[in-house]
Amino acid sequence: MKKVAGFGLILMILVAAQSWAQSKSPALYQMRTKESSVTEKRFRKILGDNYDGQDQNRRDYNDDRKRRRRKQQTSDDNENNGYGSGPDYAWPTHLIEMSIRFAPSLDLNTAEGSGSYSGFRENGAGVRMSLGPSLDYFFFKNRYAFSTGLWYTVKRSGFQMPGTFGQTIWNPGAPEKESIYNLQYLQLPLSVKLFANNIAPNMRLYIQTGGLLSLKLAEKALEPERNGLYQAESGGNRRQYGFGDVEMLLGTGIQYKINQNNAFNIGMSYQRGLINVVRGSQLVSKNRVVALELGFKF
Repeated sequence: MKKVAGFGLILMILVAAQSWAQSKSPALYQMRTKESSVTEKRFRKILGDNYDGQDQNRRDYNDDRKRRRRKQQTSDDNENNGYGSGPDYAWPTHLIEMSIRFAPSLDLNTAEGSGSYSGFRENGAGVRMSLGPSLDYFFFKNRYAFSTGLWYTVKRSGFQMPGTFGQTIWNPGAPEKESIYNLQYLQLPLSVKLFANNIAPNMRLYIQTGGLLSLKLAEKALEPERNGLYQAESGGNRRQYGFGDVEMLLGTGIQYKINQNNAFNIGMSYQRGLINVVRGSQLVSKNRVVALELGFKF
């Protein structure tokens, strides 16, 4: 400790002498500077590189600059990705975002008959499709959005029925009949989308929940000559289905952002009909749809 204190006192004297020499004689100052350089090397050799604390201060300063540079780089990357300072709570670049949706679907329906419709049951599943524009209105930064749109959707509704259905003469040995209809709807979704944390660069998860209002545009019997429901009701002159449906909508998917304005959406949705879609009071049928959601946001 005494050695360190002594060297410190010597250093103070040398600094004072250096200042006086610089003011009095430049030539003398240059000579003293060379001596001071030699002295500093000796101090570093004896006491270490950080004998005066300057090296540690320099390292702290450089580390702080690196941290600021990394923070600025992260901020710039987020802005280039369209997320601002954070992917989950930044203000969106557009409050309203439009997309085109295409959704191939697997359609099923329930069947419960009584009276003259006794023995009716569902007739398997079929693949149909839905397409149309979607609109997302962000009401809380870029995390929560009200989602709507206008979709043209074709659904399948099918039944299996006893062979005696629609016959005036009882024939217990008649072969079983079937009926398949295509139902065309114009759907108005009313839902909320919740966007979660990024699961990969430019990729985030979303969940959609809400409902659908469906207006029936048309109904068409497939294979009319073999369609038991079509043939039984005066050759199909009478409508078999009501004017619309109300459905629950649940969905989830991933949005992959390709630039500041455009993104791809891919996911799954489930539509569950809540009301009876057929007209006959003795037959109850509700729609069930599982769809693959494909979309392009612009």
